[in-house]
Amino acid sequence: MPEPEARTEDIRAGLAAVGLNPAVKEYRDHTRIEAALPAAFPTEAWGEVLALLATADWFGLADSGARGRSLWAAVTKNTPTSPDAT
Repeated sequence: MPEPEARTEDIRAGLAAVGLNPAVKEYRDHTRIEAALPAAFPTEAWGEVLALLATADWFGLADSGARGRSLWAAVTKNTPTSPDAT
């Protein structure tokens, strides 16, 4: 499995392992993994979650009164090194 896909799967599987329900969304230049955070998310799971997020190229946490809390991580896809490599 190519490196970006393996990183994406590791993040997705790790979030599922701590009890979250991650969704993977594909974009042209990156893949995004998103998961809603339940109100009663266990404090002891945060260390593992943060370690997973740190393996992404960028990540964030959204906290909205209307939608609740969710986290996301993005992994950049491999891009051609030259215009001829398509």
